[in-house]
Amino acid sequence: MPKPKNWLKMVKTDPLPVLLQKAPLPIQMKTARRFFPGDQDLLEKLNLKLDAYPQREKLLKAQQPDGTWKLTGKYQIEEHKKGMQFLQQLQRMTQLCDYACTKENPFVQKALIGLLKMQKPDGKFPLLFHHHAYALMLLIRFGLLGNPFVEKGFRWIAKRQRKDGGWLSPSMVPSNVSVRTTKSGIWTTLLVFEAFSHHSRLKNSATTQKATEFVLENYLEHNHTSLFAEKDAWSFLYTDYSDSGLFRGGTLRFVEALAPLPEVYDHPNFKKAIDWLIEQQLPSGLFPAIAGRSKEGDFGVTFRVAAALKSIDEENNS
Repeated sequence: MPKPKNWLKMVKTDPLPVLLQKAPLPIQMKTARRFFPGDQDLLEKLNLKLDAYPQREKLLKAQQPDGTWKLTGKYQIEEHKKGMQFLQQLQRMTQLCDYACTKENPFVQKALIGLLKMQKPDGKFPLLFHHHAYALMLLIRFGLLGNPFVEKGFRWIAKRQRKDGGWLSPSMVPSNVSVRTTKSGIWTTLLVFEAFSHHSRLKNSATTQKATEFVLENYLEHNHTSLFAEKDAWSFLYTDYSDSGLFRGGTLRFVEALAPLPEVYDHPNFKKAIDWLIEQQLPSGLFPAIAGRSKEGDFGVTFRVAAALKSIDEENNS
């Protein structure tokens, strides 16, 4: 294995060996791609295994001709059905991404078309602002940055930015709170901001700059909307394929969202987040799913921590 990079000096234990040796196959593949892109033997070996990976095969076989997946529930209201179809598309496409499927894959191409067909002519995706933002992040991950439909989606959400720099989905505000005067949603804003910070051009925009200030100022604050209102929401580092799990990530998502912006690295709250995150590493080298609660390490969280630290290194050295 190559000598440790700078980011490894920050952690107590190098997590890469345990990720490559013990993590589920998709995480092994992501680790190899991110940290050992020149090791063709390793990549080819993992690619062959992934081609026959049961969960991946099952997901691909279940895809419908229009690029979507069949809904299990029955919905009387058409608008509700469309919303659930969209949420399921986000979940399945996240799985495709995790299974190392790229846009060269015909199944991914159909899924991307299926997702973009759910977008309205004005650029809006179904459901709430954080769902819209997550769709944009997925499209970026699949290499569609610059696509006219994707850019239209960014323009639509940029117009909804509030004076405080954040975003607020009105339906997530308690009934006794004024939508007009209350501050923006912390987690909604973080998810929208993450999409902007990963956009090669828009990460330098006034929209992103205003959102950056809001995100940094509200680190560790308790959210007042219904999206992750629990007081320890910042400790939930994991993500999964559940309806809300797609949008979790706590302090780790905060770091991931800010990592493309080296100008924030000296901010006290960014430094605090990095220091806290590194302290959570377990003796096994892994990081927990929920800090302070999980005794076992989580492979997905560990990969994301390592990848975020490497991204920060790359920005510092660019």
